[in-house]
Amino acid sequence: MLFVPTLLITAILWTTALNGAALTSFAHMSNHISSIHNLSCMFYNDRQMTCTWGISAQAPADAQYHLTYGILYEQNTESRTISRKNGWRNVTCHVQDVGFVLFNEMQICVTELGQNFSKPHCIDLTPVIYYKVSPPINITVKENEVVWDQPEGKHPSFDFYYQIQVTEQSTNVMKIENVTSKSWNIENRKQSYSVKVRARINNHLDFSIWSDWTEAVIVEAEPNDFQVLIMIAVVIAFIVLMLLVIFTCRKSLGKLWQPIPDPEMKFKGLFDYNHGNFQEWINAKSLVAKIPEECITVTVEDEIYT
Repeated sequence: MLFVPTLLITAILWTTALNGAALTSFAHMSNHISSIHNLSCMFYNDRQMTCTWGISAQAPADAQYHLTYGILYEQNTESRTISRKNGWRNVTCHVQDVGFVLFNEMQICVTELGQNFSKPHCIDLTPVIYYKVSPPINITVKENEVVWDQPEGKHPSFDFYYQIQVTEQSTNVMKIENVTSKSWNIENRKQSYSVKVRARINNHLDFSIWSDWTEAVIVEAEPNDFQVLIMIAVVIAFIVLMLLVIFTCRKSLGKLWQPIPDPEMKFKGLFDYNHGNFQEWINAKSLVAKIPEECITVTVEDEIYT
């Protein structure tokens, strides 16, 4: 019989127990793989952050998630707890004040609560690269240019790049131009355009995110000389026509609405003495005889000529 020292047997049994425990732990962890995927974050208005991530179908309907963020390689972190509602497949978390400079590199992690040994889903990023400004404001058309004001709000930098989207109304041909100032010259005023503007921050890095487009502003085409002449001729013709209509209508109305005769002018004394009583006026009226003219007697003598 082969003699095996007691100490060696004890060591073998201890090693076997550790391996078994390790296998049990990895098997348990494999059953609790994180349900989180596609974690992404965006930054706004200097210190606001919005993070979104997807959830696998296997995640519980009432799952809770813990969002942790902080400067990379530092111990100080901030956290938020978010609950999944109504079986959502996507979760969004809004943070009003991230509490540190956007040019620092930071780490953001999301952990599913209630799952032992679940691995957090983490990303490392520089916030200013993922900083999105609000669209430009007060876009207007002034003579031969389109002008606007810079985005509202507080930003880590007030140096912006702009893009303008110009669409011809007649052909729907669209072009996008890069602009460094807050204006764009209209080269051809004979066309009508639909104009939109967007902005991005100059973060002095290779990449930054564009804002949303503004609402479209319409640039109306200026009429050419021939169109102006036609418009003038139409206006003159309209004025002449209206004058003719007014003159004709006045003559017609004059014939239709003759003045009403005044009986006082035809029946003298009717209103002065009889107060308009026609019967009294008839009864009181007497015939007026004309005084005969004086007759002059003239004697005519016949003359006899021999």
